[in-house]
Amino acid sequence: MNGKRFSENKARRNGFYLALAVCLVAVGVAAWSTFDAVQGYMSTQEAPGTSSVNDDPQLSRSPRPSAPTSSQSGAAPAPTPSPTLKPAATPKATLAPKPSDPPAAAPTPDPAAQEEAPAEEPQVPVNGPIYEVSEEMIYPVGSQEASKAYSAGAPVYSATMKDWRIHAGTDLAAEAGEQVLACGNGIVRETYTDRMLGNVARIEHGDYDFYYCGLGEDFLVSPGDLVTMGQAIGTVTAVPAESAEAPHLHLEVRRDASYLDPQSVLDGIN
Repeated sequence: MNGKRFSENKARRNGFYLALAVCLVAVGVAAWSTFDAVQGYMSTQEAPGTSSVNDDPQLSRSPRPSAPTSSQSGAAPAPTPSPTLKPAATPKATLAPKPSDPPAAAPTPDPAAQEEAPAEEPQVPVNGPIYEVSEEMIYPVGSQEASKAYSAGAPVYSATMKDWRIHAGTDLAAEAGEQVLACGNGIVRETYTDRMLGNVARIEHGDYDFYYCGLGEDFLVSPGDLVTMGQAIGTVTAVPAESAEAPHLHLEVRRDASYLDPQSVLDGIN
């Protein structure tokens, strides 16, 4: 009787342990299945080509490196540089404009100083003559008699050259060695010797060029000299092309390269 009970108790204990073992195995299988599922899920999330979650918004906007080309296969991809975050610009302080100083009062002119100031000299025009042009002119020698007049383009007979030719000037009768005077204020443009007219002084008188011909060898003026009306510029000598005639001064007048009658200019007609 006691042996039968012992056998029944032993059978119950063995059944209990068997059930416990089965439960432990079931729990282990369940645990392993759960672990394997979690591992598979994690592997799927971290697989290449998938984006990982990143809490940093700046890093999440960084571009992914491009896949290496066939020529770059085998080389390690270059690391993507992390973006540099620039600090926010500090606003500049605005300075209030400084009040400008009031303009200094202009000094009051002294009436006495103004009265003592000398009057300004008149300015000479740049293109104007540097001398005062004479309103009237005088004859260059004492006589106003023309021994041979201006021919105005018509040929006249020359006793010296024995031919007919144009007389471009006026021959004023004079004594040999008599002083020749400037007909007006002017400036000496040139002095030279001509084989037909002898020693010549060309003097500008305003709009006119006067040619005083047949002067002595010693000119009394030089190019660039300013002369005044009545100033001696030379002496009467001889004109080679008119040497057969009585002593005289050969005078020619031109304006804009055109010949004029010297007596008409001297008398104020031209």
